[in-house]
Amino acid sequence: METAEFELTSPAQARARKKAAETSVVRLLPKFLQACTWGHSPGMQEVATNMAGILDEQYPAVAKSIREQYRFQHRQAPKQLPESLISLEDPRHGLHAVILSQETIEKCHAIVQEHSRSEELKAFGLAPRHKVLLHGAPGNGKTMLAEALAWELHVPFLRVKYSGLIDSHLGETGKKLDMVMDYAKTAPCVLFLDEFDAVGLARGEGSDVGEMRRITNQLLIAMERLPSTCVFVAATNAHNMLDAAVKRRFDFAIELASPTTELKLLCAQMELAPALTPGHDLLHLCGRISERSSANLFEVVELCRRIRRDLVLNAGEGIQTIIEARSV
Repeated sequence: METAEFELTSPAQARARKKAAETSVVRLLPKFLQACTWGHSPGMQEVATNMAGILDEQYPAVAKSIREQYRFQHRQAPKQLPESLISLEDPRHGLHAVILSQETIEKCHAIVQEHSRSEELKAFGLAPRHKVLLHGAPGNGKTMLAEALAWELHVPFLRVKYSGLIDSHLGETGKKLDMVMDYAKTAPCVLFLDEFDAVGLARGEGSDVGEMRRITNQLLIAMERLPSTCVFVAATNAHNMLDAAVKRRFDFAIELASPTTELKLLCAQMELAPALTPGHDLLHLCGRISERSSANLFEVVELCRRIRRDLVLNAGEGIQTIIEARSV
């Protein structure tokens, strides 16, 4: 009886293993195609290797073929990732992870909705709005918000590398800016440029007025030529220094100002949630934390993390001192 049962269940188990392998490979296909689209050779190689590993047991011939015949890394993609200028990333969080005012949440939802219904807009001769300017004091979530938009839109997050873009020779900065914008046209994405005032400075503000004017003019043209599939998000701490014509090119201008008591409370509740303090309930501290003078949400986050760290290392004996301290 035991042998008969083994013979009956063994084929079922084999089919289940094959099905699991097939499902795993199918789930990797979008990531592989995305890497191909963006000319990201390391990403293509990584996914192909993972596929071969999954198929080894059930489809050894296919796995061997992938390893032997995979040559994508030697092909010339239509556009190669300019790795010194752009970091191509998978977004790690959505809007739920960012502390925002209701007004900002509504604007973000409007952006996401327009892009999810782009075909409907197209029928009316319209395109989704896709240029977003984030401004305000540092530490209030501009970068997190840009990444969250990519997560909500289900597209790659292209983070411009400031150190690679800005060159001591302003003419080179202009050329690099063109490379960044050209690459962003490859496929739907969120292109994020922090410290935007470095290239969007008001004409006449730079030490080399003529060259700065050329870069600003170049930026204006590049922004106009970006397709609506590219959501361009620029962030700056110096909104008043931006060129007026550049500011007018943005569809949305979102200020992330110093946090209100309400936003500090939401931030504290998120950072001291029971899931992050297993076996302890620290939510009663959130009201006191929200009343503290904090320049930005980053300070609130750091304060809460000090509290959690003390909970682990000192059984919470230093929490009172941490809260009463003047600074984080």
